[in-house]
Amino acid sequence: MYTSSERQGGPMQKRVGLKTLALKLGMDVSTVSRALRDDPRVKEATRRAVRELADELDYRPNAAARALRMGKSGRVAVLLSPPQQRFASPIFLELLSTLDQHLRDAGLSLAVFAARERAEEVDIVRQIVDERLADAIILGRTRKKDPRVALLLESGMPFVTFGQTDWQERHPMVEIDYAEAGRLAIRALHASASGPIDVLAAPEGLNFADNYVAGACAEAARLGLPEPTLHRIEMTEQAGEDVARKILAPHPQQPAFACIQDSLSFGVYRVAAAAGLIVGRDLTVFGGQNFPGSEHTAPPLSTFSTEDSHVAELLSKVMLRRLAVDGTPVDGTFEHHEIAPKLLLRQSHRLIERAPLTRTG
Repeated sequence: MYTSSERQGGPMQKRVGLKTLALKLGMDVSTVSRALRDDPRVKEATRRAVRELADELDYRPNAAARALRMGKSGRVAVLLSPPQQRFASPIFLELLSTLDQHLRDAGLSLAVFAARERAEEVDIVRQIVDERLADAIILGRTRKKDPRVALLLESGMPFVTFGQTDWQERHPMVEIDYAEAGRLAIRALHASASGPIDVLAAPEGLNFADNYVAGACAEAARLGLPEPTLHRIEMTEQAGEDVARKILAPHPQQPAFACIQDSLSFGVYRVAAAAGLIVGRDLTVFGGQNFPGSEHTAPPLSTFSTEDSHVAELLSKVMLRRLAVDGTPVDGTFEHHEIAPKLLLRQSHRLIERAPLTRTG
């Protein structure tokens, strides 16, 4: 990489380091370093002044030197849980992009690990810890008594979870309120539902899916609806197709589908079309997570948004703040954030009148 002055024939500019920033600001190098890591122990005014000067002088941390000096890898890991499918969850794609940008700004790098099966996730986490492949890790799709979390707590490696755990008082956490998402789905569908609503959710034991089911069942009871029929399946188009095929084959009276993820809804749409059924006339569907293309289905898919950009930004900042603190925070508490899902009512959640036939001639 060449500087602009070097490309134009001028002298190569000397790299700006922490000492230069500290000298110009009249601060200790350690204070400047903490401010650049967004350490909450440094006053906001000081952090702002350091960031402004760093931007002005085009300061870039020397990750290799810091890693060598501190015995760290300079990497943050993200573990992607299965299934890895054609329609990858937008929230994880947004997270990877946003986190990578924040880490590079801090002189760190991103390492992505993808598990093929849930059974191997613990082994991947153990490898990251034992071989020091990263200095911290972000985990999603948390479970009851999650063995990955138990291993990380025992190892002392910093981590942030995207979802609840049984030990959330011992680590930072960001989560979507999936119980509310389940309630939103039932409220959207209940006016058109002629029988029990079919709820399609991820397998039992995944906390976000269990919360979604609990919220859906509670809302159905509150509205005086029959108890929903539960289908705990993988969140893939194929799984959505398989369930929809069984439900739609007998041609029931206008069934309603509440899907925790839009990929499942896409499978329902496909089976309905193959059977000559029309969403919005013969059945209703409510999706989840607002996948790209969901607004372009026919009819447009009603769903909820998980506010992906906001969640990704928040997770990234929580991770960087966790790295800035050695051990347990001074006040003994870790950051916990819960994001409310946003309702996106389009057309697929309601039945429309069949247009009357008109005779010509």
